[in-house]
Amino acid sequence: MVYNSKMADNSNSLQEYVQLMTQHQIALRTFIVSLLPGNANVSDVLQETNLVLWQKRNKFKHGTKFLAWAFTIARYEAMHERDRSKRDGRLIFSDELVNALADPEHESEYNDEKNERHLTALEHCMTKLESDERELINHRYTQGKSLEKLAEDCGKSPGSLRVALFRIRAALKKCIEIQLGKT
Repeated sequence: MVYNSKMADNSNSLQEYVQLMTQHQIALRTFIVSLLPGNANVSDVLQETNLVLWQKRNKFKHGTKFLAWAFTIARYEAMHERDRSKRDGRLIFSDELVNALADPEHESEYNDEKNERHLTALEHCMTKLESDERELINHRYTQGKSLEKLAEDCGKSPGSLRVALFRIRAALKKCIEIQLGKT
């Protein structure tokens, strides 16, 4: 009888663990995106994070904060991705910035579906931009080029790019607000 009781306890624990993993996928993805903005490998990092979470499931203490524990694992997986990016010459943000973004005090920012709605709205609004506007946003924010370097590459003045970026950001903000109002 004791054996069956332990099996039932393990089955319930496993079921609870799977439920926790499933429940927090959006928060984990949002957290990883914040650590690796503009990185096309976010889904891969999330998958690696889930794999490690599964492999370490017996080390999780039920009743403790699952999301904080999962964020720690996601942070390490993001750091591995950043190391791979460094080798490929794709590093954008400093370690200090990533550490600041990974601060556990900001856990609540990733803990709801609001971020997923905002991300979906942003993706939708980005498709409405002209191709040259999307390219400007991409170069400035995902490739991390300074305004001066970007202006030099485009053959424009930093001031004109600053104005263009301001207008694009304002249009994106308005579009996102409209999209969020529809949901």
